Amino acid sequence: MKKLTAILVTGLAVILAACAHSPVQVVVKPQVQVAPDNIGSGYSIYVRGANQLPGGGLGSLGGIYADSSNVTLANDIEQSMATALYQGFEAWSFRGVETGGDVQVVANLTDLSYDSPNKLYTTKVDSGASIQLQVMVKGATFYGNYSTSGKDRNLIKPSREEVEVTINQLLSATLQRAFEDEKLKSFLRQHL
Repeated sequence: MKKLTAILVTGLAVILAACAHSPVQVVVKPQVQVAPDNIGSGYSIYVRGANQLPGGGLGSLGGIYADSSNVTLANDIEQSMATALYQGFEAWSFRGVETGGDVQVVANLTDLSYDSPNKLYTTKVDSGASIQLQVMVKGATFYGNYSTSGKDRNLIKPSREEVEVTINQLLSATLQRAFEDEKLKSFLRQHL
């Protein structure tokens, strides 16, 4: 009987441990693919990222100890966004500068989430990214809001690498939407 009890206790401990997750830190480095254009030929551009995420994390992978399975950033998200945007604008023939610039761009990150809606089970994860882009040229300002969302359904808890890939894809797709926005292109052509 003692042997059976020991086996049951050990089995229960293994099951509970499987439901508990460690914190996950992800490196976010979005990328954009922008078709070459001469919109900004002869003009300089200054880009700044701004992290407006509430709290310190992106969400939780859930599990019995959901509070200890938080997903957090492992790098400077503001610089990562700015780097991706500089690459995109350089494809439009802008010359990136560290201050000032004929065009100033602020990318406000208002949402970046990777969260299990049911804290006990970890097979469902809702994710999303939202950016408000503010572009200023000669006293005129353009505002663009871009969002991407996703729902992951897994049989097992995603690895750190899988979480990182998903978050990077979300943020990349969101930044990409800005460069596909004809209103932004028209605004730049009109004011430069």
